[in-house]
Amino acid sequence: MTKKELIFANLFQGTAYGPGSQYVSSVVYDSREAEEGSAFVCIAGEKHDGHLFIEQAIQNGANTIIGTKSEKLHMYSTFYNDKSFICVPETRIALAQLASTIYDSPSNSLYTIGVTGTNGKTTVSSFLYSLLNDLRVPTGSLGTAGIWDDEKKTEFKQTVPTTPEAPDIHRVLHYFRKREMNAAIIESTSIAIEQKRLATINFDVAVHTNLTPEHLEFHGTMEAYKQAKMKLFDQSKSAIVNTDDPQMAEELIRGFKGTLITYGIEEPADISAKEIRTTMEGTSFTLRLFNEEYHIHAPIYGTYNVSNFLAAVAVCCQMGYSAEQILSVVSTIQSPEGRFQIVENEAPFQIVLDYAHTPDALFNILNAVQHIPYRNLIVMITGVGLRDPKKRPLMAEVAEGMANKIVVSVDQPGHADRQEVVDDVLKGFKDPSASHIHSVLHREEAIHYAFDLAEPGDLVLLTGIGFGGYQVIGDEKVPYSEIKVIEDYFENFFCNKQALCES
Repeated sequence: MTKKELIFANLFQGTAYGPGSQYVSSVVYDSREAEEGSAFVCIAGEKHDGHLFIEQAIQNGANTIIGTKSEKLHMYSTFYNDKSFICVPETRIALAQLASTIYDSPSNSLYTIGVTGTNGKTTVSSFLYSLLNDLRVPTGSLGTAGIWDDEKKTEFKQTVPTTPEAPDIHRVLHYFRKREMNAAIIESTSIAIEQKRLATINFDVAVHTNLTPEHLEFHGTMEAYKQAKMKLFDQSKSAIVNTDDPQMAEELIRGFKGTLITYGIEEPADISAKEIRTTMEGTSFTLRLFNEEYHIHAPIYGTYNVSNFLAAVAVCCQMGYSAEQILSVVSTIQSPEGRFQIVENEAPFQIVLDYAHTPDALFNILNAVQHIPYRNLIVMITGVGLRDPKKRPLMAEVAEGMANKIVVSVDQPGHADRQEVVDDVLKGFKDPSASHIHSVLHREEAIHYAFDLAEPGDLVLLTGIGFGGYQVIGDEKVPYSEIKVIEDYFENFFCNKQALCES
C-alpha cells in the first residue's frame, strides 16, 4: 500500500491531539504489526487493552494512535508532538472506518453478500461461490473454509476462524477489486457483527440460515445472540430468510424493509423443495422456484444441505438470474472441505468428515448418513473446550441411539481440562458406562480408536472442529490436519491391525 493522507476531522467525531492529518500506510490493532506510517487502534480485548501498547506501536513506526482514553492519549501527545492522537467513542467502529478508508472503500465496488446463522454459513457460502463463478460472475469468499478468490484458495492469513477483523476484510476486498472481481461472500458471525468488524459494509444481500444455541459464552443469552445476528439485516438492501427457522424468521420477515425472498422445506416459502431422496451419489428433489417446479439432482447430501442449497439459489434469484441459468450449473456445485466430506481411500469401511460441533448440526448429519448403506455406524463426537460447557451433554443426547458405537473426544481444549470436557459430554448419555460408548481425550487418538472399532462395511463418521488447520491448546494454535491423521493410521497402524486379524 502507498501512503494515504487521512484528515481526521473528516473521519471521526472525537478529540484530536497533535497534527490534524497524517499520511498513513496501514491500519493495525496489534502493536507488533505496526510499521512506518501505521495507524494503531487501541482495542480493548478479553485479555489485553491496546492502550497498554501505545509506546510499542510508536517505536515500531506508528504515526497515528486512536483510542478511547483521553487522558492517556493527551499525555502521549506531549511527548510525541509529531504524532496524531485521536480519542473516539468506540475504537472498533474507528478501526472499520479507517480500514475502509485506507483501502478506498472496496466493498462499494463489489456485490456484497453476508451469510449469518448458527449452522450452514460455510456450506451456503461454498454453494453460492460455486454457482456464481460457474455463472461467470467472478466471486470471492471469506469464511471458515478460508479466503478464496474467483479461482483458488489464497494465502491470506486469517487471524480468527471465520470473519476476519476489519482491516483484514478490507485488505481482501481490495485484492478482489484489483482482480476485477464482481462479488464477495462474507460469512458473518454474531461475534464479528457485535464487534463491528463489518460496520462500514452496506451489504447487497444478507442471508439467514437458522438460530440455535451457540456462542453463549460470549453473548450471555439467546436473545442477545439473536439480536447480534439481526443487526446484519439493518445494513443490507435485501434479505434471504429461512422460513423453517422458528427463532428468527418471523421477526425478520415482519420487520425487514427491503426486498425479501424466503426459502424453506417444512414451511411455505418462495423457494422450496420436496420429494427429497439422498444416496451416495447425491440428492434428488423437486425444486419449486416461486410458481414453477423443476426435478433436479445435485451432488449434495442430506435434507439440511438441500436447505443450504435453496439459500444459495435464492441469492442467485435476487441477483436476477433465471431458473434455467441457475439449473445449468447445479451439477458442478462444490461443497466446502469438512462438510459431509467423503474420504476416498482403500479402507474396507466408509469414512465421512463433518464439521458438526453443535447439537443441531450433529442431528442433521446423523440423519443424513442414515440414507447411506452401512453395516454398523461408528460416530466420533466432541466437546469443545472453548465453547459453552452447557452444550457438551447435548451432543450426547443427540447421538444417543443413532449409532452402534460412539467415541467421545475433545476439540479446541484451550485451557479446559480434557477429562472434564469429556465428562461433561458423557453426562448426556442415559448410561455413560454402556459398552458401546468409548472416550479418548485427544482427537487424533480418538480417530484411530474409531477406525480400530470399524469392520468391513461399516461407516465411520468423524464430527467436530477437525478440518480448520489447527487445534487451540492453551493459548497456542497448534497445527493439525485431519487428513494427515487419517493417512497416518492407514500408513502405520491399519496394516498391523490386518496382520493381527489374519494371524
